[in-house]
Amino acid sequence: MVEFELQGNNYRAGKLDAFKQFHVSRKIAPILPTLIPVFVSLSRDNKLTEDLGAFSELLTPFADGIANMSDEASEYVIATCLSVVSRRQDNDTWALVWNKGGCMFDDMDLGVIIQIIIKVIQDSLGPFIQGLLMSQAGNNKNLQA
Repeated sequence: MVEFELQGNNYRAGKLDAFKQFHVSRKIAPILPTLIPVFVSLSRDNKLTEDLGAFSELLTPFADGIANMSDEASEYVIATCLSVVSRRQDNDTWALVWNKGGCMFDDMDLGVIIQIIIKVIQDSLGPFIQGLLMSQAGNNKNLQA
């Protein structure tokens, strides 16, 4: 589970179960190469969003990848990732941000939603992505030898 703050609101994201991890990873596979720099920057410096120029430059290939996703794939990724996220309320309770009908908070715009999705993917799929990259690096070394 990961907790974070966006635009003055506290969020808590649980992990996706193994089947959802598998299905989300299949849906995002075409844009995975564009997500890696986003993951690296977010893990290194959570203040990336304060520099809008750098954030925009970093997300441009990601946005292009998203534009090429089918509606079905993109809606699945959004709904699945947001289904494990809660937002802290004034009375210290946590409320789900998503249900089958959509987003439960009117003030959550696409900018916030995308950042939440990236956090969920990073937390739930980070070890898988890291293992995949390490595996690829090992295979490339073996090919060069």
